Amino acid sequence: MDLLQLKYFREVARTQQLSKTAQKLHIAQPSLSQTLKRLETELGCSLFDRQGKGICLNHAGTIFLRYVEQVFTALDNARLELDELKSSEDQTVSLYVGSASMLLPAIVRRIQKKDPGIRLQITQQPPSPNDPLPALSLTSVHTLLPDSNSRIFLLREPIKAVLPSNHRLADRSALTLDEIRGESFSELVSGTNLTSIVRHYCERYHFSPNVTTVADTPAVMRDLLPLGPGIAFIPEYTWHDFLTPSMSLKAVSGMPMERFLMLSWNPESFQTSAVRTCRDVIVRYFKEYTQAHPVTSVQPLHNT
Repeated sequence: MDLLQLKYFREVARTQQLSKTAQKLHIAQPSLSQTLKRLETELGCSLFDRQGKGICLNHAGTIFLRYVEQVFTALDNARLELDELKSSEDQTVSLYVGSASMLLPAIVRRIQKKDPGIRLQITQQPPSPNDPLPALSLTSVHTLLPDSNSRIFLLREPIKAVLPSNHRLADRSALTLDEIRGESFSELVSGTNLTSIVRHYCERYHFSPNVTTVADTPAVMRDLLPLGPGIAFIPEYTWHDFLTPSMSLKAVSGMPMERFLMLSWNPESFQTSAVRTCRDVIVRYFKEYTQAHPVTSVQPLHNT
């Protein structure tokens, strides 16, 4: 058994398509099939069920894949640790920002001040299943998750309705569900953290917003809202700079909403000193941010 066999097996297990995997690996399909057959012979069991011209990972294959992934994770970690040992020059940290992007400039400044040698690779696009996981992920959820060896809670934040100051409901101290039914709404594109959370609460409260405008970024939504395309649900604190004098932020009676910002990482991946520094800076930043923005306007939600 060698690493090449394990690599080929892992790729086929992911795609469960011999021809597609052979093309990706730039080898002939018969050669790939023979490699898998030799591996199965050595293990003494089949790893795939053959279904006509296709294959499907079976129970034995699923078990074996779990250990193969551990092998490659261990090798990746060894490479990272050795690279760090050999040189401290490469301090690249990948960071996925799915929430609180408006705080990103302040966070980056903190990291640069702490260690100017750190190079950040920041993306707002969620990683695809076949892409390497980012070293750190800043995201939000609608339910508070306990801290673990893979994540830490950062901030609890109310979500409220924002509307143009010339809207007919702008003079209300608070809105009601009945008042906003039928109103036009703006939201971020599907798949974003905020949209997923808002839709969770809308379903919970049996509210179906009439979405007439969809923006791909918070900046686009900020520019559009004063023009009057409708109401939007936004986080109260981290989107504070989103607000302009021509906008009004309101709570919705009978529809309390909140989100929980989390910082997460892969606990099985080796954490370089640069990653640990970024993680510590982000956690410290949000501790200070929370002290400046205590949550008092949203009652605790349970069973969300």
